[in-house]
Amino acid sequence: MSKLPLFRFTVIDLTRARSGATAVRQLADWGADVLKIESPRDDSDISSRHGSDFQNLHRNKRSLTLNLKDPEGLAIFKRLAERADVLVENYRPA
Repeated sequence: MSKLPLFRFTVIDLTRARSGATAVRQLADWGADVLKIESPRDDSDISSRHGSDFQNLHRNKRSLTLNLKDPEGLAIFKRLAERADVLVENYRPA
């Protein structure tokens, strides 16, 4: 099997709304290694995790739950970010 064009890239997905999740899904579909960072609380603007919409938006992604407001969770995130090629977020300003 041949490798997809973006196979050598690592992407961290911090998106919370549909537009960001859709953009990162495209990277995953083209072979990028995508790690979706999820909040311990369900604060996403996307439907339920077990629904088909969520499953479609996050296909081909691995996931990890981290509390980025906790110092230990933030430290783990920073170590992951050091090795990533791309970080995508679409948080609201504030």
